[in-house]
Amino acid sequence: MDKSNNPQKSGEPSAAAAEVIYPQRFAAADRSKAAEIYLREPIVAKLAEFFEAKGLAKLKEEDQREEWYADWIEYQARHRIYATVLAPKQFAKLGGAFDLLRLVRLLEVFAYYSPSHGYSLQVTFLGLFSILMGENEDLKREAVAALEAGGLMGFGISEKGHGADLFGNEFAIRPVGEGKFLANGRKYYIGNANIAAMISILARKEDEQGRVKRVPFVSFAIRPATAKAYRCVGKIRTLGVRAAFVGELEVVNHQLPVSDIVADGRGAWDASFGTVTLGKFFLGFASIGICERATEEALGHLRSRILYGKPVIEMPHIRALASQAYVRLTAMKLYAYRALDYVRAANEHERRYLLYNAVQKAKVSTEGVKVIALLSECVGARGLESDTFFEMALRDAQLVPGLEGSTHINLGMTTQFAAKYFARDASELKQPPSLVAGEAAGGENPYLMEAKTGATNTISFGHFLNAYRPLVAVGNVRIFARQAKVFAMFLKRREKPAGGDEAAIPIGQCVATIAYGQLVAENALRLGVAAELVGAIFQMLVGDLSGFAMALAAHPSLGARERRLMGRMVVIPKASGGDWEWVVGRVGG
Repeated sequence: MDKSNNPQKSGEPSAAAAEVIYPQRFAAADRSKAAEIYLREPIVAKLAEFFEAKGLAKLKEEDQREEWYADWIEYQARHRIYATVLAPKQFAKLGGAFDLLRLVRLLEVFAYYSPSHGYSLQVTFLGLFSILMGENEDLKREAVAALEAGGLMGFGISEKGHGADLFGNEFAIRPVGEGKFLANGRKYYIGNANIAAMISILARKEDEQGRVKRVPFVSFAIRPATAKAYRCVGKIRTLGVRAAFVGELEVVNHQLPVSDIVADGRGAWDASFGTVTLGKFFLGFASIGICERATEEALGHLRSRILYGKPVIEMPHIRALASQAYVRLTAMKLYAYRALDYVRAANEHERRYLLYNAVQKAKVSTEGVKVIALLSECVGARGLESDTFFEMALRDAQLVPGLEGSTHINLGMTTQFAAKYFARDASELKQPPSLVAGEAAGGENPYLMEAKTGATNTISFGHFLNAYRPLVAVGNVRIFARQAKVFAMFLKRREKPAGGDEAAIPIGQCVATIAYGQLVAENALRLGVAAELVGAIFQMLVGDLSGFAMALAAHPSLGARERRLMGRMVVIPKASGGDWEWVVGRVGG
C-alpha cells in the first residue's frame, strides 16, 4: 500500500491504536488487547464491571421477562456515567464533558454488553441535547443538573399516526393568558417515558382559536414526576431491546408557563433536527457493538463445534461466510470512526458531517444487519437458542435501521448532497485529522450544541477520488474509483434533479456506498490497515455498488443512455486468494 500521501503529521499510529479499528472482544474471560484502550476510560471500565458481574444469563432472563433495569439506572447514577459523557463543560458541575471519542467508545461497549440498557443513554442524549440546542438557558442548566443527579431524559417527537412526518403532528399548545399556554396531545415510541426526569416535546403552536401559526413548531420541557397532566400510557412491546422502556405518553390540559418553552418557531425545528442528526449518527456505534459481541460468540462456537472430525470453522463455506462478516464489520468501524472526525471538525463553514451522518444511519446499521445474517448462516440453530447473546442480536440489530423507515429517510437525505459531492468545486479541501490515529485530541465541539439547519447546496466537498489515489496499488480500490467516476457522469447527464427525483432512493444507495467507500479508504490509510484487508473490503464494496447500479438501471424513470451508463458500473471485482487468506487468519485465530 502506498502511504506517500498519508496526511498524518505525528507519525504512524501505534500498533495498539491501529488495532482498535478491528472487531474487539471486551468480555473479561477473553478480552482482546486493544480493548484495554477503551477500558482505560474509568466510566467505560465501570460499565464493563457492572455487566461482567451481572452475566449474560441474568441479562437474558430480564430480556425474556421484559424487565426494567432499575439496578443499572441506580448504578449509573451512583457513578455519574451518563452525566460524565453528556454534560457539556459549560453547564457541568461534576466534571463532565461532551467528549465525542469517549462517548462513542462507551456506546460501542454498551451495545456489546446490552443494547437494551444502552437505549436509555441514546434516548437521554436526545432529550438533553434538544434542550441544549434550544434558546432557554435556565432549562439547560436545569436539565444538566437533573442528569448529574442521576436522572434520565426523554424526547417526545413522533406520534402514532404520523411517525416521522413532523408537519403532521397533532400535539399542540395554545395560549390561555399572558405568558401561559395549555398543552395537549400524545407522543408514541418515546424512550424512558416511565422514568425520565424531563422530556423535551415538539409540538405545534396554535392561536386562541386553535389555528396553526405560520411557523408552527414549538418545543417545551415537561417534568413527569410533578406534572399532574402527564400520563405514561404504557409500554410498547417491541421485537428487540425488550428490557428497555419504549412507551406512549399523554398530556391533557397541562398548564405550561413560558419559562418551560425550550425554543419557538425555526429555533424549535433547528433544535429537534440538530439533535436527531447527531442521535442517528451515534446509533451506528451501537450497531458495531452488537455485531462485535455476536461475532465473538459465533466464532467461539464455530471453533469449538466439531463436525465430521474437525472444527466447523475449517469448513470452506463456513470460513468464507465468517470472513465476509468480519470484513463488513471492520469496514463499519473504519467508516464510523472516520465519520466521527468530520463531526469533531464541524463548524459554521465545515458541514460535510451532515452527509456522513446520513450515510452512517443508512449504511452502518444496514451493514450490521448483513453481518448478523452472514453469521446466522454459520451458527445455524445455535443462534436461535434463548441462552445466547446472538438470539438477542438477531432482534436488536434490525431495530436500528428499521424504525419509522429511517433508512429510506437517510438515503433521501444522502441524495440531496449528490450534486455537491461530485461537483469537484473544492478539490483541495483538506481532510480533518483523525481522533483514533492520534492526529487530533478528543474533547468538545461547542458548534454541535448550536448547529442550525441550512441549505445543503452551500456545503463543499473535496474531490471524490482523492481518498483512493494513495491506494491505487489495490486492484479493487481502482475498480471502485472507476465505478464512482461513471456514477458522477450519470448524475451530470441526469435530466431530473436528484433531490426531487422519483429514483432518489436507488440513487441514494449509490451515493451512500461511494461516500462510505471514501471514508473507509481515508481511515484505512491513516491506520495502516493491511492491503489484503483493504482489497477484501473493496471487493465487497465493488459488488455492492454493482448491485445498486443494476437496481437503479431497472428503474422505469431511466432512459436508454442512462441505463447504458449504469451497465458500465456493473463490474466483477478482483477475487484475490491472498486477501481472503489474510482475513481467514484473523477469523480463525
